[in-house]
Amino acid sequence: MNQTASSLRHHGLAHLPQARRVSPLRCFSWLAAGWRLFAAHPADWILMALGAFALLAVSTLLVPIPLIGPILPPLLLALLMGGMLEAADKQLHPDRSPLERMENGQWIEIEPNTAHTGFVTLFSGFRRHAGNLTLVGLFYAIPLVLLHLLAYLALSGGLLVSLLGISLGATVNSLAASAMGVLADLGVALGAFLLLWGMMLLALLLAPALIMKDNIASFDAMRLSLKASLRNPGAMFMLAIMFYLLFILALLPAGLGILIYIPVVVGAVQAAHTELFEPDPEPPLPNGANT
Repeated sequence: MNQTASSLRHHGLAHLPQARRVSPLRCFSWLAAGWRLFAAHPADWILMALGAFALLAVSTLLVPIPLIGPILPPLLLALLMGGMLEAADKQLHPDRSPLERMENGQWIEIEPNTAHTGFVTLFSGFRRHAGNLTLVGLFYAIPLVLLHLLAYLALSGGLLVSLLGISLGATVNSLAASAMGVLADLGVALGAFLLLWGMMLLALLLAPALIMKDNIASFDAMRLSLKASLRNPGAMFMLAIMFYLLFILALLPAGLGILIYIPVVVGAVQAAHTELFEPDPEPPLPNGANT
């Protein structure tokens, strides 16, 4: 029965990878791997980081657009992350087709090898697995959209009245404003937002790598990413703290450190996925053993 890895995943015939438990200190090894990834080809990664930063900056400027605006940055982030992870995989495994995927402990080619190289690899997420990566980005955007919508309803009294009529528009505006006021007074808004956003971040962290490298569907990838993060809270917490501290440092030299920060983060995520999910290579057979 000749089926591709993608069809096996789709029909639930393939086992999803299980995450390992690792020491919290492993996060420093992942960050070191990210630095080595950048240091090996700094010019290529600076170019990709510059392109990704420019696109994300433009999408951030569009956030005030009702409903659509808050979706754009996380959606674009997931797609660009997929492309950069493929670039990292190609750099680390030049002899492996980027379109090979792990299936039952072995690498198999699931599509013809038509992968691009260089800067254009940044956009591989748009070309391959665009649907799954888009769903990951949309899932991450849910809390942002909800808060944006609630604030918009609370602050747009005149527009609501004109669209819905005086009675209904005023009622919706009043309810939204009251909800915002109550949540702010109780501190629920910030707490709920941070908790929900934190869970979204954990679900998003490894999902693009699972989609691009293991050909796993979006919701399975997010579930596995969240499960791996909750199984390794120490490593993920320390990794998050280091990401935050390195981000602050990256902003100091006129923000130019972002061009190094982005590939280091990509390399760290790549290394975390490899250690947490990829099976250990089989030990070589002893001399004289039957094959």
